[in-house]
Amino acid sequence: MTSTPEQPEQNETYDPIAELVRVNPVPSIIVDMETFSVVVVNEATTALLGYSEQELLSKSILELVPAEDIAAVEHAADEPPPEGETLWRCFRKDGATLYLRLKYRETIFRDRPARFIVTLESSLNPLH
Repeated sequence: MTSTPEQPEQNETYDPIAELVRVNPVPSIIVDMETFSVVVVNEATTALLGYSEQELLSKSILELVPAEDIAAVEHAADEPPPEGETLWRCFRKDGATLYLRLKYRETIFRDRPARFIVTLESSLNPLH
């Protein structure tokens, strides 16, 4: 039996939030805000960052940002507004630094606090 968004296989649980990320044509992820783990990622994100889906799902977002940005990422998780827009730096698999303009929204994913993040703009040069 094959799986479709409308009818998942018997052993799968259809999750509309995960499906929204997967079908989104722009780079999008869901991050567990307690562990900072990437829990859902789409093809546009894998293309942008150069990692496979499995590689990203095995990472924390703290592994994808420069060391000097980790404290800011952790602080943003401590005092989250329900939604917003921000600028972040992120590493591609090839080591290049990307500058990203992100839109995010707090959500609950699999009964855990999470953040749905969409990349609005990306560049190899700083964004303003």
